[in-house]
Amino acid sequence: MMAGDRTRERGELEGEVMQILWATDEPISARDIQDRFSGHTPAYTTLMTALDRLERKGQVQRQAESPRKVRFIPTHSAGEHAGERMLTALNNTGEREAALLQFAGNLDDADIDLLMTAFNQSTRKHKRR
Repeated sequence: MMAGDRTRERGELEGEVMQILWATDEPISARDIQDRFSGHTPAYTTLMTALDRLERKGQVQRQAESPRKVRFIPTHSAGEHAGERMLTALNNTGEREAALLQFAGNLDDADIDLLMTAFNQSTRKHKRR
C-alpha cells in the first residue's frame, strides 16, 4: 500500500471507534480502543484524529484525570444514535410519507409490536397533559 492510500472508506474508522465504545461499559483510553480493533489497527495519531472529530460532532466525551490519563465515552447509546440518524434522514427527505411507508414495509412483526407499544404509551402520556 502506498502512502496516502485509504484502508477504510470515509467515516468507517469513526464507526468502528463508536462500535468499540458502545461495547464498553466504562470510559477507555485511546490505547485500549486501539487494542480492541480486529483487522487493520489504526495508528495512534490517526485514532486520536478520529476521536477529536467525534468529540467535535458531540458523539464522544473526553474525560481527563490528567494530560496522560484521558478516557473516552460515547455521549449517546447505539440505539439513541440510530434513532437520531433515522430522524435526520426523515427530516431531510422531500418525501416523508414515502420514506415512512418504505421503512414500515420492511419491519418484521416484532418491530411492529414494539412500535405499537411505544405509540400506545406515547398517546397515553399526551392525553394526561
